[in-house]
Amino acid sequence: MRRAALALALLTLGCDGWSESPPPEPPRPAPAGAVPRGDGARTAALAAPGPPVDAALLRLGAERYAIFCAPCHGAGGAGDGPVVARGFPRPPPFPAEAARSMAAVATNRAGAHPFDDRIPPRDRWAIARFIETLGGARP
Repeated sequence: MRRAALALALLTLGCDGWSESPPPEPPRPAPAGAVPRGDGARTAALAAPGPPVDAALLRLGAERYAIFCAPCHGAGGAGDGPVVARGFPRPPPFPAEAARSMAAVATNRAGAHPFDDRIPPRDRWAIARFIETLGGARP
C-alpha cells in the first residue's frame, strides 16, 4: 500500500513539471500579388466572352436560375421572389440592363453574393445568359 502511494505521488509530481505545447502562431499574411490556389483558373473561366450560347446552356441557366436566383429575384427577375414576400430585403431586379446583369452574375462585380462560392463559372455564365433572355435581349 505504501509503495502504491509512493508511486502515485511520483506520477503526480512528474506531471506538474511537464510544459504545455506552445500556442499556435497566427497565420501569416499572403505575400503581395499572391493568388489563392484555384482562383486564377476561376477568374479565367469567368472572363468574357464565356462559353458559346446554345439551347443546352440556356436550359442549364433556367434550371440554375430557378434554384439559386428565383427565390429572391422572382421567376421573371423583378426582385419579387417568395423570400421577399416573407420579409427578406428586396434584391435589384434583373435585368436592369442585360450587360450589367451579365457582369453581376458572371464576374460578381456587384459585390459579394451569398452563392458566390456555390455556383461554378459555367453555371454562372448559363445563369447570366438566361437572365439576358428575361429582358428580351439576345443571348
